[in-house]
Amino acid sequence: MKKLITFILVLSLVLGLGATAFAQEEYDDNAAVTIYKDLTLANEDTENPAETFTFKIGAGTGERDGNPIPAPEFNPNQFTITFSQGQTSGSADLTLPEFTQVGVYTYTLTEEEGSTAGMRYDSGEYKLVVTVINNPDYEEGSNEPKFLRVLTLTDENNLKDDSFKNEFYAGSLTVRKQVTGNFGDPDDEFEVTVTLSPKEGKELKADPIQAPGADSFSQDPETGAVTIKYTVKDGSEFTISNIPYDVLYNVEEAQAEEYDEPVYDGNQSGEMDAPSKETTITNNRDIDIETGVNLDSLPYFAILALAIGGLAMFLVRRRAARI
Repeated sequence: MKKLITFILVLSLVLGLGATAFAQEEYDDNAAVTIYKDLTLANEDTENPAETFTFKIGAGTGERDGNPIPAPEFNPNQFTITFSQGQTSGSADLTLPEFTQVGVYTYTLTEEEGSTAGMRYDSGEYKLVVTVINNPDYEEGSNEPKFLRVLTLTDENNLKDDSFKNEFYAGSLTVRKQVTGNFGDPDDEFEVTVTLSPKEGKELKADPIQAPGADSFSQDPETGAVTIKYTVKDGSEFTISNIPYDVLYNVEEAQAEEYDEPVYDGNQSGEMDAPSKETTITNNRDIDIETGVNLDSLPYFAILALAIGGLAMFLVRRRAARI
């Protein structure tokens, strides 16, 4: 929901107020107005990457007593707000053009669509409305400004707003390992590679991605894909966190000697589009006992052999007793 605020830029001496976020102690006709930006983290325990957001100021329109009047243009007609990694709010000061007559002047403000994976940009069209009025305290030759200006920022629904809004989405991937079979060794180690690839048209900023315990972490400068390697064994797991949405992940284990091909659970690849995802890799190793007796049935064969031997001795002794 849009929040309510009015940007007011007035002469401090006229209102008897101290300087605010939207006013300067000494007013001049080229004073600055502050535009704010807020970034929301959609999922808990995530962190946004560094980003420079770009905004464009459209040509203005002017009106006085219902009649159109020319509106001075902003120069330059665009501005930026830069966030460092983890920063969730920022602002930029805009220098207003010089107005030479009273009236109501309206300018459109829009945010340019960026390409950072996981970032959701503000697609709304905002209006910066500048109302220019005569300063009743102005006198020719005085230091008083000729005009006063009142500024309001509204959204596409003509509701007053305080800032542009953005959201950042990221999640985590957990990989678990299990070893099965009559000859599987829980201490055997396996190499697992996780590849994170940005979707077409997106840029993967890897700095906020967390991969504790990884053997290696690298990013291809051409494709933007991130490769993370781990060494795992039976019962172990690892979690890669802060993976942005708009990223495709793939989990692959190197073929281990004397083991069957690794078995995946169907979640080893996909798109990061949820707060958390997980997958399990299973390795199996069974061997056949050449005698035909496997480890599970060996105790029963031993008992049967002892029973047969005992019966034979019983029969021999009984026969000897009859002679």
